[in-house]
Amino acid sequence: MISENSISAFLINLGLDVQGLRLEYAPQGMGDIALPCFQFASALKKSPNDIAVELEKAFSPNETLERVQAVGPYLNFFLNKARAAAQLMEQTTISKAKQHGHIMVEFCSPNTNKPLHLGHLRNMAIGLSVSNLIESAGGNVIRACLVNDRGIHICKSMLAYMLWGEGKMPDKKSDHFVGDFYVMYSKKEDNTLAKKAHELLLRWEANDSEVRALWSKMNSWALEGFQETYERFGVKFARIYRESEIYDKGKELIEEGLKSGVFVEKDGAIVAEFSDMPDKVVMRKDGTSLYITQDIFLAMQKFRDYNINQSIYVVGSEQNLHFKQLFAILGKLGFQHAGDCRHLSYGMVNLPDGRMKSREGAVVDADDLLDYLSKLAYGEVTKRHSLNEQEVRERAELIAVGAIKFYLLKHDMAKDMTYDPKASISFDGETGPYVMYTYARISSIIRKYRGELPNTADFTSFTEADHVIVMLLSRYQETIHEAATALKPFVICHYLLKLSQAINEYYHKVPVLKADETLRVPRLILLNKAREIIKNGLMLLDIRTLEEM
Repeated sequence: MISENSISAFLINLGLDVQGLRLEYAPQGMGDIALPCFQFASALKKSPNDIAVELEKAFSPNETLERVQAVGPYLNFFLNKARAAAQLMEQTTISKAKQHGHIMVEFCSPNTNKPLHLGHLRNMAIGLSVSNLIESAGGNVIRACLVNDRGIHICKSMLAYMLWGEGKMPDKKSDHFVGDFYVMYSKKEDNTLAKKAHELLLRWEANDSEVRALWSKMNSWALEGFQETYERFGVKFARIYRESEIYDKGKELIEEGLKSGVFVEKDGAIVAEFSDMPDKVVMRKDGTSLYITQDIFLAMQKFRDYNINQSIYVVGSEQNLHFKQLFAILGKLGFQHAGDCRHLSYGMVNLPDGRMKSREGAVVDADDLLDYLSKLAYGEVTKRHSLNEQEVRERAELIAVGAIKFYLLKHDMAKDMTYDPKASISFDGETGPYVMYTYARISSIIRKYRGELPNTADFTSFTEADHVIVMLLSRYQETIHEAATALKPFVICHYLLKLSQAINEYYHKVPVLKADETLRVPRLILLNKAREIIKNGLMLLDIRTLEEM
């Protein structure tokens, strides 16, 4: 916080202990920095209101602090505008939050029986942004993905292809081709088909060559399709785990746990018992695996593979109990890093007409949604610029991806949300394109100046309108600290929206390029700082900027 050192010095001179000093931003029009006097009440044995009045009387102005005002239990400081602006220019966009060591962030985790959908896009947006936030705070991130490429759901799409596929090759994007057969199975499912799908699973686990060959072919189709979507959304994984490669090792751990008394056998199945939550079946009575089976092994394997300090799982809130049980099981098994595993839970995505579905095919596919948004953005770009076809498409695609990332991240991830595609692509309102446009508009103004801007200037002519922007920009350090510490990207979204709104109002209040000599360059430097901060904030959200929109 700018001027924090000056405030601390003032308090120290009065004999007050400033260790753990708490400062706040004052409400607009009531000063710049607020000192809550509650924190001194115990030591001074006085009321916070009386302390604020006494501090006001003891204050003497200096080059940083112009005046103070006691407001109830708060002492509000009014900063020197020029000095505050100069201090802002010295601030960096580097987070002061500290995330140490190697941290694995697992996200996306698709099933190879259907294409990625809107829920995966929220998952990936969170995973990308959280990874960026950790790296901004000094952590080394390993972006990982667990591909759920085996199990009963995979066998259902395989069975449908065996029964009705007629040996066809993909005639559309390959993961969508596979997903069509899963939908086909779901629409026709009955007891007979369910039994056949289960038999197929047993044959897969028995390494039946015919079943494995079909599985390998359909999996490759799904994975090829996923990779196209990953590239479009800006996702790159350092490590991809596959359930098919680890499920057997998970079984070994379960059997060892049964022998040691960690698990018990009930009706032929192997179960983890709990006193504070429902019991968890960790292996079926026919010996086949469940998700928890391989999750136990993989949780341990991640620490062996990368010597990580923390393992973060970005998975929807419907799996809250699953991860609570998983981490408890790891503790029961004596895994030393059980406490270093964290489930970063997020709410479900609803559409304006209700919750998404997948088995019946009534789902918003990620590719279809991105195509739709890109088409809307294409129309907006062509209204504003005369560009060649390739430039229009590239710009529209960048805006579309930024729009959906921002909209999915601006909500508190712990809560369910409703996604409105048309609202998300708007260039007005609380959207990514609005923030991206604010950045582009600042870039345009700076280009029109046609000169090289210095890093600082004489800010003594700054008005209250300029100072409002200075103080808002000065909050960025605290914003990214909060976001990186709590792993909450929406904190940055809200800040960027507030800043963009203030910048666009600023243009209407004061001239910039047409300002007089004492203000033109200082205001351009201020806007350039805003441009730097908006670019950095969007980067943390994994959104690219455009110099023109």
